[in-house]
This record gives sequence, C-alpha cells and structure tokens, in this order.
Amino acid sequence: MIINCVVCSKRAILLFCILIGVNMTSCIVTYDARTTQIEIMKPAIINIPDNIKAVALVNGISKSKFNQPFTYNKLLYTPETDTTISYRTLSNTCIDALALELKKDGYFSNVMNFRDSFNIVNPSNKMLFDPEKLFEETKSDLCIFLNDLNFDILEVRNFQVSSNFASLSWTMVYKKDTLSYTYKQGDTLSFAATDFPADLSENMKIKIAANNSSIFMGQSFCAKIIPTWIPVERMYYTTDNQDMRQAEKFALNSDWLKAAEIWNKQTKSQNLLTVAEATYNMALACEMEGKLDAAVDWLIRSSTILKKKNEIHKMNCQQYISLLNQRKKEIEKLSHQVRN
Repeated sequence: MIINCVVCSKRAILLFCILIGVNMTSCIVTYDARTTQIEIMKPAIINIPDNIKAVALVNGISKSKFNQPFTYNKLLYTPETDTTISYRTLSNTCIDALALELKKDGYFSNVMNFRDSFNIVNPSNKMLFDPEKLFEETKSDLCIFLNDLNFDILEVRNFQVSSNFASLSWTMVYKKDTLSYTYKQGDTLSFAATDFPADLSENMKIKIAANNSSIFMGQSFCAKIIPTWIPVERMYYTTDNQDMRQAEKFALNSDWLKAAEIWNKQTKSQNLLTVAEATYNMALACEMEGKLDAAVDWLIRSSTILKKKNEIHKMNCQQYISLLNQRKKEIEKLSHQVRN
C-alpha cells in the first residue's frame, strides 16, 4: 500500500515536470522575440499620372474664416477663444509643411507654393471657379487646394494632457481633367506636458499645439499623394546560441545575406526550438531581399515545426503572413506610382 503511494507520487511529480517543460518551451519562444526597425516604401492613396510634373499649392480657405477667432476647449469642454491665433497663419503653415515635404522628396520637377496669395475662390464653388485661368497663372499640371482646416483642441489639467481633433479638406484639380477630387483628412493628435517648454503661458502652449498640428497635418498629407518611406517594426527571434547571436548582429547591421546564411544552417539544428526560430527569421531575410513568396513559405514551415502546443509562435507566424500578403498588394500599387 505504501509502495503504491510512493510510485503514484513519483508519477505525479514526473507529470508535473513535463507540464512545466511544455509551458517553459512556450515561454522561451515568447521571451526570445525582439523587434528591429526597418524602412519600407508605402504607396500613396491617390494615383497621380506620370505626366504631372509641376504642382501648385494654394491656400483656398475662405477669407471670412481668416477673421474668425480661434476656439479651443478647456477642462469640461468650456469654450475659450484666442484672437492671437490666426486661421490664416495656421493654414499657411500647413501648406508650407506640405510644400517642404514634396520638394524634399523630388517626386515632382516643380513645386510652387502660392499660399493665400491668389484671389481664387474654393474650387467647390463651380459658378465662380475658372480652372483655365488657374492653370494659366500657376503654370502647373496639378493644383492642390487646402479647402478647410478645423482644430478642436481640448486642454486638461494645465496641459498635463491635451488633444487636438484635427479635420482638414483638400481638393486636387488636374489641368486636363474636368473633374476635381476632394480628400477629407482627419486625425487625433495628443500632447503631454513634456511637449511644451517649462513656464510657458497657456496662450503660448495653445499656439505651440496648434502650430505643430498644422505642420504634422501638412507633412502627413504628403504621404497620401506620393509614395513615402516610413519606419516600421519587424519581429525576429534570438537565443543564447552563439551562431544565432552572430546572425542577429549581421541583421541589425542590415547585412541580411550573411544573417540568412547562419539562420539557414540553424534550420537544420537538432533543437526544434532553434529550428522554428531560425526558420521564422529566414522569412525576415527573404522580405528584406524582396522575396515575399519565399518568406511566406518559410513562415508556413516554421508554424508547423513545434509539435507541442505553442499558440504564441503560430500566431506570430500567421500575423507575419498576413502582413506580407498586405505588403504584396502595396508593392503592386507602388509599381504604378514609383517614378524613375
């Protein structure tokens, strides 16, 4: 009777150790996951024809809005006005930021910033808008109008937290197109106390929030109309294995071919965990070399290597597969947008 109890106790301990080992395997995969930042080109939302070389930027906000007092909300949505902040200045700042981004990118041969210098009404008013005169004066192939700009700034606890619910409207008019195209741009911008220099007045903090919002919205609209390089995160695995550490160093130095040589060897390791991780990493190396179909194949293989339960690793593989499928669509779109 006593002997049976001892045997049962040993079996229970053994079973417990096996369960712990399985759980530890799952934790190890999660613990070994890191991210690295890379740059990718994102396609624009709008396809602009190749024959568009010269672009004119026009502040088309109504002159009546220029004279409106700037309004923001304090605490529990108590309206406040600030007459020292001008919608004219904010809209011109937004146009300036867009012009700077377009010139820096070099996508168009000529970017002309007319700000609010034209006495041209908003192109939405077809009765008064004269496109022929517009293109004659601007000498452009495309005119981009900032139609409207609205900032709904909420200040809380003396700028410990503040938000700006920004809403803009843009219109694009092509020289040889009878139609115009309007794009609504909206975003929520958040600010913390650290975004403002110490000992500034409330008025100056509101000015900084509004000015920085104008710059950001102008810069971000650039990405809507031309392909743009942006930083993104990619996950990879690393272990205490010396070879895997060396491959990581190569990868972080963007030497993906040398990293892939090591990871490929590690896919034949006797340690299944190392195999699963190295196989996953091979997908990253393939993406960096532009071989997205091969990357998906590596991920499918990686997701099936660990026979024991490891839902986190499978989820990582599936998420990366979805990301790569989306990336394929983006690259197809980029093929029609990237210029020599």
